[in-house]
Amino acid sequence: MNKRSQMRELMAFDSAKKTSVVLLSFVGVMTLFFLVEYDWLSTVTVFFIGAVAGLPDFYKAWRRETIKKKYLVSREARRLIHFYSLSGLLMYPLVLLWVYAALTKLMSLQTFFLIGVVSFLFAVSIGKWYERYMASLDDNYVSEAELNEERKWGSA
Repeated sequence: MNKRSQMRELMAFDSAKKTSVVLLSFVGVMTLFFLVEYDWLSTVTVFFIGAVAGLPDFYKAWRRETIKKKYLVSREARRLIHFYSLSGLLMYPLVLLWVYAALTKLMSLQTFFLIGVVSFLFAVSIGKWYERYMASLDDNYVSEAELNEERKWGSA
């Protein structure tokens, strides 16, 4: 099992997008918008509905990591592969509390944006560090940069 077949499998997984899901999501958002506009639902309720609707994205990330894990040789890399997805899932309740505090005016808008910017910078740097570390652990690990390059040139 090599990187090339792993890249083919990952690109096939990423390209299997469902346009009907996008259309249904748009219809759902518009419905929720009108429900909030006419005060039939509170914004906090819509926020929690959106949070539950975001959980399938974690499942998709977990499946991508499972594809990557199948090709890894290093034992350490195999143990660490799902850490990134799990850490995102464990941070999800904290993000929900952060947005809830902003919606219910428990924190100021400036604090909300400051926490958001710092968290974004921290997440980007940790993500880059994680990919470099995984690539150093196992030669079969495909980073997102390699996958984007492969999509661009299409030689897989």
